[in-house]
Amino acid sequence: MATGTTQLEPNKTVAIAQSYAFKLQDANGNSYPGLPDSGRLKVRRSPLLGYELIPSQSSDYWQINDQGFRQDSSVPIEKPAGEIRVFLVGGSTAFTNMAEKNQRALAFKIEKLINDRVRAQNNNPEKFKPKETPYFADQIEAMRALPPRIRDGSYRVIAAAVPGYTSGNELALLSQKVMAYSPNALIIIDGYEDLRSPSSQPAHEIGNVDQMLRDPIAQYRQHQSQQFSNWVNSFYLVKAWQKWIVPADTATFSSDYQIFSAEQFSKDPKELQKRIDRYVYNTKQMTRLAGDIPTLIVLQPEITGKQKALTKEEQGILKSLGNEYSDRVTNAYNVTEKTLSSQFPNTKFINFYQLFQSSNQQAFIDPIHLTEAANDTVAQKLYESIEQVFSVQPAPNSINSDITPQSVPTPQPTPTPEPPKPTSPPASLSETLQRVQGQ
Repeated sequence: MATGTTQLEPNKTVAIAQSYAFKLQDANGNSYPGLPDSGRLKVRRSPLLGYELIPSQSSDYWQINDQGFRQDSSVPIEKPAGEIRVFLVGGSTAFTNMAEKNQRALAFKIEKLINDRVRAQNNNPEKFKPKETPYFADQIEAMRALPPRIRDGSYRVIAAAVPGYTSGNELALLSQKVMAYSPNALIIIDGYEDLRSPSSQPAHEIGNVDQMLRDPIAQYRQHQSQQFSNWVNSFYLVKAWQKWIVPADTATFSSDYQIFSAEQFSKDPKELQKRIDRYVYNTKQMTRLAGDIPTLIVLQPEITGKQKALTKEEQGILKSLGNEYSDRVTNAYNVTEKTLSSQFPNTKFINFYQLFQSSNQQAFIDPIHLTEAANDTVAQKLYESIEQVFSVQPAPNSINSDITPQSVPTPQPTPTPEPPKPTSPPASLSETLQRVQGQ
């Protein structure tokens, strides 16, 4: 049987989990009366994005900069000379829930790997393809065995992910925020939230909480209909609700603070297809919006993709979810993978669903959130893909200009997006998506 890994001590796990729990605030920065204050990650409603992280906040385990990105410092609109920007977009997996600090988050791990590669090729140029094609045939043959160089520069990987976001939120985020920062590449890691969100919801939004939270317990008891249940299950803040309405023993409070259930994944093939169609449509819109900017589409890992090598801890997670959950999620992922593979022939699509199927170490701390070692694996795989994106071929020399080196094509320069024409701002997330989709 597969073995586990060293676990966080219980008290620390509680503290980390609470720091990643949402704390909903109004436009004036005030907490809503009645909601618990255990959450530390402050969010607010946004007519453009559905909801967003409040800028300039921090805890012992993460820091949000003044633009609302998970970064240690500000990201200027004007890109410094030599800086190459890679934006990481997605939900809580891309945000790296449960990471103990920013430097252990996925974006920072990828950034370190890329910049280490640049330093290595500059310090040891003989170990990489040269900048110019050699003159002699034996040198050219030797060159072909070397790894390619990547574009020189200072790489910055920016975590623009927001826990709970679906592809609809991400599309709005790219349009309204990310593209203004002139990204050189995009990594979009998602899938799970789209598959468990009803097809009637174009994106995750915070409803009329002002009215609901006047008496939340009464509202909860009065609305036992499926519609209300779907709203609750789809909203990331539900962990705070559930913890409050059905209080849990603090000693047992762990990373399982989100609700994961089979009911979130439709057993109706038509409804499942509608959810996948929404996901594919929004993803196509994101790649269209990106234009010539290299974009990696990543179907995120999920625990049912590791069923052949589960640790004791992971077996417990799957057992608590039930067989129906495993059946529905496995089917949903398989259908999604087939659809994405056929729909994105010219875009780099990476399927991480079964990334850990051969790993004997614990990868999952809940159905979608990963251990640090598993995040290291994801970062390495994404780095390898980014390496291909920024690979450059040796320049031809005057003598051997007719020889074509065997390496990847030089990436086209990333165009700087033109500033948008002055228009009235969208009044809602729905209007934001309509404008983006109509471009």
